[in-house]
Amino acid sequence: MIQSNQEDLNSNTETISNTETLDIQSKLNQKVDKIGVFSLNMLRSLGLWRLVGYAFLILFALDLAEIFIPPQFLNPNWEFEVFGALIEKVAIPLVALVLIFYGGNYLRKGWEFIVLTSLSWLCLFVGILFLLSVPLGIINTMRINSQISTKITEAANQRLEVLQKVETALKDVKNKQDMEILISQLNNSGNAPIIVIEQQLTQVKTNLTEFIKGSRNQISSQSVMAIKQQRKSLLKRSVKWNLGALISGVLFIMTWQMTKWARVRETINN
Repeated sequence: MIQSNQEDLNSNTETISNTETLDIQSKLNQKVDKIGVFSLNMLRSLGLWRLVGYAFLILFALDLAEIFIPPQFLNPNWEFEVFGALIEKVAIPLVALVLIFYGGNYLRKGWEFIVLTSLSWLCLFVGILFLLSVPLGIINTMRINSQISTKITEAANQRLEVLQKVETALKDVKNKQDMEILISQLNNSGNAPIIVIEQQLTQVKTNLTEFIKGSRNQISSQSVMAIKQQRKSLLKRSVKWNLGALISGVLFIMTWQMTKWARVRETINN
């Protein structure tokens, strides 16, 4: 009797175990089927992704033509602006390369071997160019900063020269007619003071002298402030673009390293 009960218990245990095993296998099969369907859908869209990648590269090539034409090499301002424009648009070719190289050598056509090999080596070339552009970007930043400072200083000096001439001529003013001529010179230079000529000549001279002193201080402070603002704006763009060039250069070189398969003829499936 006891042996019969033991056999029934073992039989029930085996039945439960078999049922659980079937359930696990059924769930695994469902997951495998879902993965298979997902993979099939990915393969169906593979050609579209690569097509979009090639389109992105073509559009970027058109942008390059717009950026570089007309060329003005050795012009630090042009070189700096071109440098910045490239960094602002560098995400386009990077995304394009990801789409083009996606899927490795699977479902490739014969003509793609030349394209993929060329793009892989081009990544190395472009990456090196970006890294080499960093020192050039720093040098151009310094040159542009010097040009801006010189331009602002020269403009301020021109205004100061006008004030100096007026101050020198003020000593020879003997009547209101001379004073009107002198103030008209300031009007022509855009530094006209608010002075009532009908006042006593001595008072007019005093007012004009005070105006010249105040203008000198104002011009000096404005020029210093303008140089600081221009330098700050220039440095912000320079740091952003030079760091962008450094990161882009590393990414392009890494892309070259990770697409070694594209440079081996035997790995391309027709």
